[in-house]
Amino acid sequence: MESAGRDGVLTLIRTQGPLTATEVAAALDVHVSTARFHLTNLVESGLAETAPDKRRTVGRPRVTYAARPQAPTAELLGLLLAQLGPTPELRERAAADAGRLWAASRAVAAPSDGLPDPAAVASTILRGLGFEIESTTSAFGTHTLQICACPLQSLASDSPEIARGVVRGAIEQALAISSPSLGSQYAVRVHPDPHGDCAISVRLAPMATRSV
Repeated sequence: MESAGRDGVLTLIRTQGPLTATEVAAALDVHVSTARFHLTNLVESGLAETAPDKRRTVGRPRVTYAARPQAPTAELLGLLLAQLGPTPELRERAAADAGRLWAASRAVAAPSDGLPDPAAVASTILRGLGFEIESTTSAFGTHTLQICACPLQSLASDSPEIARGVVRGAIEQALAISSPSLGSQYAVRVHPDPHGDCAISVRLAPMATRSV
């Protein structure tokens, strides 16, 4: 059985689509509402598209979902990304700069009456960039977010250091814009999640207790 997460839904409609939400649910052995939730998110993220079900000739046509065609420039993109630097560390640093630019036009300053919640700032910018927040936990001033990296799916698979850098840079930019003091108080660490399809784990830790 395919993974029932968002990445599994995308893989299914990419390889077997177009499919209805009911067919996706049956293939992944999940409730139809769960399948429809992931399908809707994929459409909103621009990774999937809808169309009437042409297989039915009687009654109102159902809606089918199919993955949007992938650009034929994946190989060229890989070559271009390799030029960001000869080592993963340098490529991640360059990708973080790109992430800051990506977030610069979308992050907003927080009201001046108090310090904003760093987890809320990170969640807002990530959602605005098309990421899905799967969970958020906070303990002793440290915040951990599990996110789906679907907007950077191919990067997360082939160039994980670039995906990590983009996410880190975007969050750092959002924190700095939200509140200059907040941006200097938290260190952002991004790690791939070994248990998730395309998941990334983001950790915001106070500088004084910064750890990997």
